[in-house]
Amino acid sequence: MASRRDLYQSYQFMMQRLVSGIVLRETDPPQSPLRRMGGAAFASVMIAILSLAAAGVIGVIKPGGNTTWKDANKVIVEEETGTRYVYIPNDQGVKELHPVPNLASAALLVSTKDVISVSQNSLAGTPRAARIGIANAPDSLPAAESMLTGPWTLCSLPAATTSGEEVPNTALVVGREKSTGVPIQSDAVLVRDTETNTLHLVVDGHQYPIKQEDAVLEGLGLRNAPQVRVGTAWLSALPAGKDLEPYPVANRGAPSTALAGAKIGEVRVVDTGSSKQYYVVLADKIRQLTAAEAQITLADPTLSQSVYAGGPAVALALSAADANSAPRQKPPANDPADPPATAPTMANVSSERSTMCASFKSQKGVPEVAVQATVEGAELAPATPRRTQDGAVLADRVLVNGGSAAIVESMLSPTANTGPKFLVTDEGKKYALKDTAAVQALGYGDVKPVQMPASLVARIPSGPSLDSDAARQPL
Repeated sequence: MASRRDLYQSYQFMMQRLVSGIVLRETDPPQSPLRRMGGAAFASVMIAILSLAAAGVIGVIKPGGNTTWKDANKVIVEEETGTRYVYIPNDQGVKELHPVPNLASAALLVSTKDVISVSQNSLAGTPRAARIGIANAPDSLPAAESMLTGPWTLCSLPAATTSGEEVPNTALVVGREKSTGVPIQSDAVLVRDTETNTLHLVVDGHQYPIKQEDAVLEGLGLRNAPQVRVGTAWLSALPAGKDLEPYPVANRGAPSTALAGAKIGEVRVVDTGSSKQYYVVLADKIRQLTAAEAQITLADPTLSQSVYAGGPAVALALSAADANSAPRQKPPANDPADPPATAPTMANVSSERSTMCASFKSQKGVPEVAVQATVEGAELAPATPRRTQDGAVLADRVLVNGGSAAIVESMLSPTANTGPKFLVTDEGKKYALKDTAAVQALGYGDVKPVQMPASLVARIPSGPSLDSDAARQPL
């Protein structure tokens, strides 16, 4: 009896003879027909591979024919030259290919900074419309995750001129606190603006202009305190306090009706043993003075002759009863700009060449001031024109880490809720953002702006305003 193997081989032999008979019309040919079919299939595959390779080489050597860029609604970059274009409709709704000068202009026109690279051949045949955009707008737009949201630090540091003379240079560091320095906290420092030669007292994050140097320095005991030389831009960014000067009184030396036998301009004091309260005598009332105001007023060199008949200008005793019965001028409400009520403790400053830094965390509160600080990389930051065309003073250098930027909201006061927004780039310039649409188009819709005092933001030189209407203007 035949085995299964024998039956299977018999079946194969029969099928082979059947196929040969149908294909070759010969039941027992010298060569199998299936062998020829395998060779033909292999040859077909090889021809297809070679055809695809040839097409690829031709595409590399002579690309073109790609039209997907017309519907991409992205910034178009020509592969060979890097030229930027936008494909946008004109007033009649017909799309036109416009060259643009920079990435910011392109993003504002197509509402995205996403880029599509297209070959010259693919762009060939599409007519070029007028070149449009915003001249000198940013050509680099960092990713949203690269935006700086940290504190801003403004420093005044000594720098040598070409003649070898050292003058203060002001550097604004965006998004980075000072790396070194000694915070003065509630202590004070005398600083002199080298451009205006004015003297200021810096304390509690404010700067107080000193109007009569002799009276203030003598009255507060600051005659021998170091005076640090600083730049105008540094002082201009600090919150300004009220002037430090002797209390101004009209008709000094004339009789007053406020107290019996008193003269206008006299300084009086109620001394309880545990505390002293000072007053200045006015024409028909008395006004309360702080200890610092009284000391500065008494140090006025003209007070002796005008009020004290050439004698020493001292605070005259006043009883509590007489003070309470005398008509009083209503004291002004407390103001953050008020000078210190007492003579301040002076910070330990090494020399007039010390570096002064003020770190701003937001527009609320006051900056933290430090001395003996260093600013890494300040000398590498782009230099500014130092003044605007309108004469406003700028920081000498603005330092933004390369590849980063910041969205800042310029706040006119500590209580302001909103303000104009700017893009600050690593070129050390700020660009006004007209509206929310501009912020979105540049890719920063989800970036929370840092809020900084307008007096600080104003130290950065301005570039052109960024908005889609301006981007549509021909160049």
